Amino acid sequence: RRRRRRARAEAMTSSSPSQSSPTPRECVDDTSPEATTTMTAEEETTRSKVVILLAGALGDATPLCDHGAKLERALYVAHGGVGRAYRTRARELVANFKRNVKLAASVIRGDMSAEDVVTMPVTDLATEEAQIERDRMEERAVRKRTRTHFDDGVNSEAYVCPECGSNQCKYVMLSDSRDVRKAEIWGGSSNDECLALIQCQNCQH
Repeated sequence: RRRRRRARAEAMTSSSPSQSSPTPRECVDDTSPEATTTMTAEEETTRSKVVILLAGALGDATPLCDHGAKLERALYVAHGGVGRAYRTRARELVANFKRNVKLAASVIRGDMSAEDVVTMPVTDLATEEAQIERDRMEERAVRKRTRTHFDDGVNSEAYVCPECGSNQCKYVMLSDSRDVRKAEIWGGSSNDECLALIQCQNCQH
């Protein structure tokens, strides 16, 4: 009789469904391909935080942060985990979405795929005003590097550039009273009878 009772109890225990349930992973899609690998609790926490940050920067009003979750999944796949590159890129996206309202609205509308967004160059994530200012700065830098007041200079190998070590230089002779316009004069001193303005042809120093 005791054996029959024990067997009946074991049969009831084995047939009853388990009462324990897994902890829900908020904002992380467990049906995505990358979820087939086991994630640590720290990775789950990091990914959930990134989803919330992305959704907040985008102005994602969906109950489950759908747009933020889609971007995070693409970001996770692109970087193969939650390492330094993943975190750095997440910060860049969040910062630029907050500044670039047009870009955030475009992502919400679905004008670009999540995969394209997470791999865009940082320069393309910037606002139009920032891109215009960057172009202006680059143009000024190019003009500075390609100054034309050495076009009439004399080629010389008598000087060595202190920056790159090249001896491919051009020089123009200056009088003591001429404004050198902040250009560097190599070897000039108050005792020199004349001054030479020299430019390296290799690095434009």
